[in-house]
Amino acid sequence: MNKRVLAVFVLAALLTGGVFAQEMAKNSLTVDFGPTIAGLAFGAIGGMLSDDDAASSSSGLGIGVQYERNLTDRLSIAARGAYLGFGFAWAELGAGSRTDFDMDISSFSVEGHLRFYPFRGGLFVDGMAGYGRIMNDIDGQIVTYRQGGRNEEPISASLARDYVKLGGKAGLRTSLGGYRGGFTFESSVGYYGNIGLGDSLGDQLEDSLDGRPDRMNDINDLFTILENMVLIGGPRITLAVGWRF
Repeated sequence: MNKRVLAVFVLAALLTGGVFAQEMAKNSLTVDFGPTIAGLAFGAIGGMLSDDDAASSSSGLGIGVQYERNLTDRLSIAARGAYLGFGFAWAELGAGSRTDFDMDISSFSVEGHLRFYPFRGGLFVDGMAGYGRIMNDIDGQIVTYRQGGRNEEPISASLARDYVKLGGKAGLRTSLGGYRGGFTFESSVGYYGNIGLGDSLGDQLEDSLDGRPDRMNDINDLFTILENMVLIGGPRITLAVGWRF
């Protein structure tokens, strides 16, 4: 009799575990507002390059979308796409000259992620490999003042560069329905590195201009910061919401 009762309990436990396993949500679709925050921050600090001889302004916008699939309760894979774009205006007074131009800088990236959940949910560590691209359109002019007149020289360039992205992060994924899913919030912090392919954006711009602005080094520094710390690489913060099912 005792053996029969024990067998019933074991069978019930197995069946219950199977039901829970079937009910466990394995898919997540989230929208990441981390790039949105980065865009707004860049727009707020765009005037930092301004001084007595030069003025600048900027604006920004970004968004990210991710799909995640749990392979087990500890391991998942994810695909993520992100967009981040800026508008930047520059006006500079030089010795007998004036430089004005507008830049539209945009980037997009496609990433593959491998995640490990050491406690079967919640906290995770994430490794990433991906591809990114920056595109930059510049329009403006250099005005040179000379005795008896002025000379206007247009500035126009379309720049682009591709990148290999590598990085990692750690974070927390929480669903209102627990392992069954439902509304999901995700936060994480990490760092992405990049390998630029081909000439840098600053070198491309210098090669495309017949006349070089007096503050070209500042522009190169701006491109370097955008590449390595904002658009492609640098610290990463994720604040995402979505649905797990």
